[in-house]
Amino acid sequence: FKAAVERLNSLQSNDATIRSSVKNNNRVDTKADTVKFLERSGLPLETVERLSIIHVAGTKGKGSTCALTESLLRHCGARTGFFSSPHILSINERIRIDGQLLAKEQFTEHFWRVYNRLWELREHEHDMPAYFKFLTILGFHIFVAEQVDVVVLEVGIGGELDSTNILRNVRTVGITSLGLEHTELLGKTLEEIAWQKAGIIKPGSHVYTHVAQPECLKVIRERAQEKGAILFEVPPTEDYFRAEEYTQYWESINHVIRLNGSLAIQLASDWLSQATTPPKLRREKLTPNEVRMDQELMRGLANTHWPGRCQLVEWRGLRLHLDGAHTLESMEVCTDWFAKSIAQSDNPKILIFNRTGMSGFGPMLELLDRTCRFDLACFVPNLATSNPNAPSQVMVRFSAEMQLKRAKEISMEWSRICESRQQEDRGQVYDTLSEAFNDIRRRFPAKCVDVLVTGSIHLLGAAISALDLIDRSPK
Repeated sequence: FKAAVERLNSLQSNDATIRSSVKNNNRVDTKADTVKFLERSGLPLETVERLSIIHVAGTKGKGSTCALTESLLRHCGARTGFFSSPHILSINERIRIDGQLLAKEQFTEHFWRVYNRLWELREHEHDMPAYFKFLTILGFHIFVAEQVDVVVLEVGIGGELDSTNILRNVRTVGITSLGLEHTELLGKTLEEIAWQKAGIIKPGSHVYTHVAQPECLKVIRERAQEKGAILFEVPPTEDYFRAEEYTQYWESINHVIRLNGSLAIQLASDWLSQATTPPKLRREKLTPNEVRMDQELMRGLANTHWPGRCQLVEWRGLRLHLDGAHTLESMEVCTDWFAKSIAQSDNPKILIFNRTGMSGFGPMLELLDRTCRFDLACFVPNLATSNPNAPSQVMVRFSAEMQLKRAKEISMEWSRICESRQQEDRGQVYDTLSEAFNDIRRRFPAKCVDVLVTGSIHLLGAAISALDLIDRSPK
């Protein structure tokens, strides 16, 4: 498995290559390129299109929506496949069968079969699919081999040009909340980003969304009309809990379900209502956007496991709040959840933050500072230790030096915010997460501490890895 992941990492591009490609507009036709490598790997597109797919794009909540949808369908008896990104700790998190991470042995077996065939059939030295493109192709191989009833497919970036967007016959489509992200690739306005996300709409498909911005809805509606698809704006999740027998559950429902539950229910219900649904799964057909709750759906929602999003973990006196929020919109959800969690707490409050990539971080830091007065703000690269990180944690695009430089830039912005608000600057830069956690324990040795780790999914993985290493340390 380790060797497979190391070879997979060789398909990552470094930051300089990506920036040059964007600047010079040297972009390949991603979809055509994906199909080329898919078929070269021995899997015809027509075979993949026999899979039944639910395709989901969006800025925030698309992973959570996919996880909820997969859980709902699994609890209704479907054999599910789930493709998501990025991973937190290990690459095999991205491909799940029946809610379970693909076993490392299975991942390794499928990986080498696909990789070796593509390697042998190269037409020139660099004729291999890029990292995400390869994983997409690998996922399709696995879902076909596992004979799943349905694949819940999360878009990587955007939609229109994404590697996942090669299937021409998807019947059920979801578009989650939108915001500005990856603007160097997707466009600098919400309308441009909405156009990219709506690129996954297929002719005759049912499209479900909870996008709120009128300008985005206009673009999505126009793209749906172009494709002869039908657009449905889903009702609020709370509507499903108005019936007397379910009202009691609403207050205990977590943020992930509150925000994305309705969209997931509609996507799952739409798929279950399709004529191609296996006989064993046939249910009473629901009208699109019909609001109905039953025990099966309730179990599916309640038993969804989606780590790293509004997740609270207690570990050795640390109340760890883990949320991979990486846009201002998702950070608003994160800070609202964190504020409610600490409302009755007198514990010291610690922030651990990082933001990689080209996007800004100033507004996020201002929001975090308004949320509470942190006793310590840690700015740190996505590195568990100074030693080589586990292969699944390697980010070729951003070197340790680049990440540390970025952490210092973030710290300087935090200092500027503190100065403008005439408050003490409690920010600190650390080289690794291990250093940060050890310093937190040194500063607050006997206290329970509330820690918010946010800004990047990759940061969460490094934080968990660091805590695991600390746990196993003889000290």
